[in-house]
Amino acid sequence: MDVSIGEAIRTLRTARGLSQTELAGETASPDEIDAIESGRALAPYPLLIRVADLLGEPIDKLLADVDPLALLQAAIRVAQYDVAAGHPHRARDILTHLPEASFHTRSLSEYRLTLARALRGLGADEEAVALLVPLAEAAQNADDPRMAFYALRELGFAECDRGNVPAAVRLWKDALARVDALASTHAIPSHELHALALELYLHLDDLDPHAEGFDVPWRRTSFAPQPRLRAEFAPAPAPAPVSKPPKAPRERPYLAAAEQLSASAPALFAVAEGLAADALRHLAVDPARARALAEQATALLFVGRLSEAHASLHLRLGAAPGAGRLSTRLQDAYLMTAVSPGCDLAAFADEIASLLDEGELERAAMLLEMAQAIAAELPESEDLAARRARLKLTLLEMEAAYAKRPRERASLRKQLIAYEQSFPDWGEASLHRRTCQNLIRWLAEAREFDLALRYIQKLDELMREPRPPVPFVF
Repeated sequence: MDVSIGEAIRTLRTARGLSQTELAGETASPDEIDAIESGRALAPYPLLIRVADLLGEPIDKLLADVDPLALLQAAIRVAQYDVAAGHPHRARDILTHLPEASFHTRSLSEYRLTLARALRGLGADEEAVALLVPLAEAAQNADDPRMAFYALRELGFAECDRGNVPAAVRLWKDALARVDALASTHAIPSHELHALALELYLHLDDLDPHAEGFDVPWRRTSFAPQPRLRAEFAPAPAPAPVSKPPKAPRERPYLAAAEQLSASAPALFAVAEGLAADALRHLAVDPARARALAEQATALLFVGRLSEAHASLHLRLGAAPGAGRLSTRLQDAYLMTAVSPGCDLAAFADEIASLLDEGELERAAMLLEMAQAIAAELPESEDLAARRARLKLTLLEMEAAYAKRPRERASLRKQLIAYEQSFPDWGEASLHRRTCQNLIRWLAEAREFDLALRYIQKLDELMREPRPPVPFVF
């Protein structure tokens, strides 16, 4: 096993008079550091980044023997998986902590595209747009449908996040116009292209369902809610939560054994995450293997996303007059793939909010149970959509409890006040407004009018939020 990286870490650590425990800190255990230094274990690339930072050295010091071209290509592949899997923070860290020599080995258009996608996932839309606009223009001029498709797609999401729906619709339609050319050249794997294109069509169905276009000038007021993208899957009504399947009868021992084995089988997303973790361990010592592992993980991930898009499509078609409901088999298949935790939880949160507003408490409670079960099974994600979905679910849980358990309302009011006071900057403005509206109603019911008045004033401030930036027209 390659020990040059471990030797470099030990040399730098001892030169600074640090023990393995001091170097490990909160990022690893002393045993892990010892195994890496002795060459008995490979260090995941994110850990190498943190170790280099603690040692006060650039990552170059630890990767002197690595081929910079191979490392850059592998790092891009790993980061592309991370972006698709909802780990934009890790993708950004990998891409911004590479040896200096890596940036002089080839054209950096692929690097900039991947970095822009990671930045958009972190909510840094302005930085992402600054990278994407020249990439899209260069791709158009060079007749490169692959780069144009990715850049236009990401620009559309950035514009939608900024509230500029007309520009988002135009950009996504422009991206979809390149799908046929991409399919014929196989520039993008077919499962990935189909998944990304289906997702765009479903988003367009949300924003422009009758293909009327947005040729009129910008007229959306600051009081209008942000358009909600609902191109995700919300399960059809079922007699019991999908997360609790019926038990096998006792007289069917083989069926019971199959049930037990099935319960312990990893979901597709877990398999992809395992491949990605292995790629991170090999990135610094065997970039070629890391790249191959990342490509396998990405392929699995987009197979899952394609099944999710199909599930959402069939659900919408099933809602049409005369069409059947989404089958239980399709629900089960979706929950087994579960590759988009942020979108999945967002779909549940939207449906639960709608049911609570309509007073359907039992149905809302069932969906809350399903959402909590899925959230518990899926890994924590740094993806902005996932964090926002979890934040909304927390509020909806309090709303459901307030409606169903009157004796707990005093403590729930205190919880909601604490929730509002700690509302994060990255939270959706519409969710913040909903929180204040709940507080006004709950406090008024408790005859705490002075405090309710304070939240009326706060709600008024939130309703007068500044207009989105001048629309970007590509």
